[in-house]
Amino acid sequence: MLQESVYCRMALNQNAAKTISDNVRRNKPPSGLVQLLTVTEKQFLKMEFITGEFKSDVVDTDERLLIL
Repeated sequence: MLQESVYCRMALNQNAAKTISDNVRRNKPPSGLVQLLTVTEKQFLKMEFITGEFKSDVVDTDERLLIL
């Protein structure tokens, strides 16, 4: 795992991406690590999502008696 949290911000062009990057640098946290990766829209479209079986603990029923 490279990192625990990933945040995405869309930029219309390279100038907007540089402005976002500059803002992150100015407002960096006092400790920790922030990594920036600029990806073009064409590269973003090639992203693959590989997932396993979805399992949820949420009970979605309208039954009056529910035994857990």
